[in-house]
Amino acid sequence: MANTKARGELINVREVVNLTVSFRDGNGDLVDSTSTPTVTIAQPNGMILLGPTSLGVTRTSLGNYSLLFTIPPNGPYGVFQDVWVGNVDSDRVEAAFSFVVVGTNIPSISSDGYKHLGDEYPFNYSQVAIQNINKLIKMIRARLNSSGKVKIKDTFGNDEWVTCDIFSTETLVTFLAMALSYFNSIPYFTYFTFDDEGFIAQFGEILVQGAVLYALASQALIERGREYQISDNGINFTPPTVSELLNSQYSGGLATYFEQVKLIKNSMRPAPLGLGVFSITAGGSNPALRRQRHLKARRLI
Repeated sequence: MANTKARGELINVREVVNLTVSFRDGNGDLVDSTSTPTVTIAQPNGMILLGPTSLGVTRTSLGNYSLLFTIPPNGPYGVFQDVWVGNVDSDRVEAAFSFVVVGTNIPSISSDGYKHLGDEYPFNYSQVAIQNINKLIKMIRARLNSSGKVKIKDTFGNDEWVTCDIFSTETLVTFLAMALSYFNSIPYFTYFTFDDEGFIAQFGEILVQGAVLYALASQALIERGREYQISDNGINFTPPTVSELLNSQYSGGLATYFEQVKLIKNSMRPAPLGLGVFSITAGGSNPALRRQRHLKARRLI
């Protein structure tokens, strides 16, 4: 279903939320409930909206169950609770979760059918373009070494590794789109897109280099801001370290990058239309032929 939302997303009225639950045994392994689990949905004011019922609950895989619930047209807005009850090893197991139903005051939600300033603008790329972009993103992450994970404790005290990349995927795609636009405009106009597999295969490195420069420039500003410290006597400046390194890499790479783009685009320079400024040496006695370049430009001799 196209409008299906996950429990952790902001959900509007009339949309469908996919409520899921997992059952595990004493060893932490997934296990099916003895009987189909029941679910109860409570409104923000505590009133029961649905259940307890197992109607509509489906088993998606071992130990995993889900229910597709449509938010009523009148909401209400606020935090809903879905309480699941099942049986594992003859024991009653109960778990409560929550999801948020929001109103139209959220900027990213446009219920009147019009576009508004500040709305989230999604990328609309074809499957071929997405595949090519993913190749470039992998190269960027290797260049920037921006992927990482951090260990935290979950609610049960267990160790859990959480992704903490420096740049999100959407940010990297934005840098790539900017690099492609730059490539298409300097110094001659071209019209390459991410759908051109041959272009990506041959010039993917130059796009990655441009995206890396944008990343270094943006991160240098952030790091420079962090290197100012507030003290009782006012602003205390700490000698730059990381920001200077990033800025040096950006400044040094920008000139080289610009020259590379110019050299590549010069090899693509289109031939002049007609005779251009070509001077005819043979057959110079034919005045009509000599006037051809002026006629092409609609000029008089």
